Amino acid sequence: MNEKALQILEQYDLKLLRSFGGRGAVMLETDQGLKLLKEFAGSKTKLPYEQRLLKRLEEQKVCRADRAVLNKEGEAVSVGEYETPYLLKNWPSGKECDTKNEEDLLKSMQTLARIHQAARGVWNVQGEEKARLTGMDRREEFERHNRELKRVQNFIRSKHKKGGFELLYLKYAENFMKEGRYVLSCLQESGYGGLFQGACTEEHICHGEYIHHNILISRQEIAVVNFQHCEINVQVNDISLFLRKIMEKQNWNEALAARMLEAYEKEMPLTGEERSYLALCLYYPEKVWKLAHHYYHTNKAWIPEKSAEKLELFLEQDSRRKLMIKRLFSVEL
Repeated sequence: MNEKALQILEQYDLKLLRSFGGRGAVMLETDQGLKLLKEFAGSKTKLPYEQRLLKRLEEQKVCRADRAVLNKEGEAVSVGEYETPYLLKNWPSGKECDTKNEEDLLKSMQTLARIHQAARGVWNVQGEEKARLTGMDRREEFERHNRELKRVQNFIRSKHKKGGFELLYLKYAENFMKEGRYVLSCLQESGYGGLFQGACTEEHICHGEYIHHNILISRQEIAVVNFQHCEINVQVNDISLFLRKIMEKQNWNEALAARMLEAYEKEMPLTGEERSYLALCLYYPEKVWKLAHHYYHTNKAWIPEKSAEKLELFLEQDSRRKLMIKRLFSVEL
């Protein structure tokens, strides 16, 4: 363990037994259980709200979480001589949710529903404070994504020498943009505005990054970590992200998706508007936008082969993706 970390640990009332690397941080076995120490790059303003949410989840026995450990001064963030802020967090035991294990996936969906139930009205904020904690309207987000898809197409067209990823993207760019415009148009004409307004008024809180890496499962319990992206927004966003990530790995397995949604709805049924919104989120070519965004904002002189492989996989799975959405949600897209 480096000097910075050792200096930070002196600010806590605990005894270190062993340390090892993990999750881009330092894992610590202490006399008070397993901890994780990492540089803090989040918002000090938002951190107390995140901790309030985690306290609610643990008190209601929804799941274990990675609450911050307060230092001897009663502060969550610790700074040493090097002026680098650190956060020490309780770290739950367990293995990451296995994307191939159906039992893990169903438990994760059930836990997400319970989190969503408990994470309503926790902060009780108003005015500018609420505005700071509220996420982006999805209509605005998709509009930005659509503009970037077009920007990437124009950029690639202007290049004289094009690689595999660029040629593939250019070949299907019009289709991607057409789907993006269609989803945005549907959102604008649907009841999404009411969903978003309701989520803001009733203070529905999302995890913000509910993916398998942030779900830890043991025999005794399930834990959810890394809530730093939590925000007030339509909670279907969490379902959409998790389901899309799993379906990409499961080749858009309709039967599995149905069972995952059923696990969620046993705890918290979705309304018709929420199901329609979920279908549109899954229909949006999010994977393509992510690849295009990464390409445009990194070194374009060297494009990893992996980008072309991921785009090829998306195209291979595209018909299954659309068929699953059509059947699962009984919609024509």
